[in-house]
Amino acid sequence: MNSAATLALWAAVIVVASNCGALRLPDVGHTLSLPSTAASEGFADFANFGGCRLPDSDFLEGERVISPRPHETMPVSKLPKTWFWGNIDGVNYLTKLRNQHIPQYCGSCWAFGTTSMMSDRLRIQTQHRFPELVLSAQGGNPYGVFEYAAKHGIPDETCQNYEADDFECKPFGVCETCSPGAPPLPHLPGSCAAVKKYTKYGVSEYGHVHTGPDFDADGIRITQADKLRSEIYARGPISCGIDVTAKFYAYSGGIFEESVAFPMANHEISIVGWGEQEGHQYWIGRNSWGTYWGEDGLFRISMHKNNLGIMDTCSWATPTVEEEVEPPTPEESPIKAEGSYLLDTSVQEGTYHSYHHGCLQRAEGPKKSVVKNPLPHTYVSRDALPQEYDIRNLNGISYASIDRNQHIPQYCGSCWAQGSSSALSDRLALLTNNLFPEVDLAPQVLVDCVKANGTNGCNGGDPTAAYSYILDNGIPDETCSNYEALDRTCSAEHTCKSCNWAGCWPIKEGLYKNYHIEEHGQVSGEEAMMAEIATRGPIACGICVTPQFEAYAGGIYKDTQECTTEMHVIAVEGYGEENGTPYWLGRNSWGTYWGEHGWFKIVRDQPGDLGIQLNCDWAVPVHPDPPRLPEAQSAPSTSIA
Repeated sequence: MNSAATLALWAAVIVVASNCGALRLPDVGHTLSLPSTAASEGFADFANFGGCRLPDSDFLEGERVISPRPHETMPVSKLPKTWFWGNIDGVNYLTKLRNQHIPQYCGSCWAFGTTSMMSDRLRIQTQHRFPELVLSAQGGNPYGVFEYAAKHGIPDETCQNYEADDFECKPFGVCETCSPGAPPLPHLPGSCAAVKKYTKYGVSEYGHVHTGPDFDADGIRITQADKLRSEIYARGPISCGIDVTAKFYAYSGGIFEESVAFPMANHEISIVGWGEQEGHQYWIGRNSWGTYWGEDGLFRISMHKNNLGIMDTCSWATPTVEEEVEPPTPEESPIKAEGSYLLDTSVQEGTYHSYHHGCLQRAEGPKKSVVKNPLPHTYVSRDALPQEYDIRNLNGISYASIDRNQHIPQYCGSCWAQGSSSALSDRLALLTNNLFPEVDLAPQVLVDCVKANGTNGCNGGDPTAAYSYILDNGIPDETCSNYEALDRTCSAEHTCKSCNWAGCWPIKEGLYKNYHIEEHGQVSGEEAMMAEIATRGPIACGICVTPQFEAYAGGIYKDTQECTTEMHVIAVEGYGEENGTPYWLGRNSWGTYWGEHGWFKIVRDQPGDLGIQLNCDWAVPVHPDPPRLPEAQSAPSTSIA
């Protein structure tokens, strides 16, 4: 696996292995927003059902503990007063925030609390290098997640995205791709099939953070809070059950405090750090109710008096990267060399792309642009540009947002929305210096709402039109509107919503973050593209797709057909040179099982580049408001476990 890749583990597979534990009722068209009466109504539904976590959960086969527990190897008196994995020496080690409640309500907190914790720990293990893993998630037993991952492994979310629904646990439901329909079959929704060759992630050990008396490495008697802090500091976030109350459901910021006489864990969260304010110690928790809840999706809760029973049922796991699942047999002759790149000959023409209906649709005529400042190539000389640029490894840190798969849960020609939103998300990471929270913009909103320049949702569209829409309207993050690979109506609810057992309702403007751009335009040609990327970040470019490119499996691609007809959109995320061959670094939206973990290299400024230098779009994001959560002091990077 490329050491620069960004890891994002998939909560959907875990939901597949169990269920939502929820009865979904028809949408009743609520127009409320949180916090409001919807908060109390939503809590009533939550409480009446019994929560999304089984209170008597435990490991069915006991703990699997190999290493010493952190408090046994360190004096807890040396722990820092504050620690937040969202800002360790200026680096955010937390993966994307989640919303279990969309596109419909699902009681999958137990899956999100555990897989978010493992995803964060994978990012910590790789020192925030590429790739970012988001594990898939549905009420159930959080400890079963660790046991399942240890026995079977789980893939990243480009194998199976989160749909807040129950599915049968089978190969088709674990990792899939969907292909477009070929004439005479309809183009959409295509047909889906299991993917055999993909990377899975497991756990090597797991256990509880035990309650009761204990001692640290110096033989000093320690508290339960000391044990939790030791585990978080040494190995990363932990997963904990809490007793959700109406007051917590309506939480909107500050240090929460509410003691429950006999807490029963009915919800799962993860603890990602701790802090202190005016002598008041608190935990920093990650929830799975969207970034419009709490403090950008997080919360602070008083550390002592065991508020909501937060310290009673905490657990941890050590994630691992495992081998590819079901590698093809020699008889399938999977890989062959073709010059400086590899081809997977098991990939059939039309697996990832429709040659009858490309996903890039541009209207004829001049492109719309709003350019306010000089373009980089007008003031940056070629000699001043870096020799190489890789968004996944800038001074050892990855600024790449999550990888995408436009083709699941059904085929959708949304490459234009994926390429443009990925490039803009990466530019936001550059603009904010990669600080918490990671922002993954919502391509589904573009699929629903962009209509200019011949754009037609899953039937294809134009990245220029996407940026024009964002300039006029802004775009939320994906906890407002997750990707469904469907053409939906453009509405307030489909822009940002929440759901409970009774149905869904739009979140009012002003209660969620809307991200904006200040200008956008076009760029073409090697030097201008290099200057744009090195100065301001990734760009979205149109390319041709050939059967050769569909079968690409690594190396520097050079197309033998020399096709330059635009029919697909990707993000160009960098450039470089390898063995004397200059190349562009591209990010595709066909899942991490395609190419080099979803990415590719292609020859630069020479025939066979699929026309990648002909038509590219860029946008400059507006700096977002700072996160509401106070920054925590960080310890020296050498102290990171």
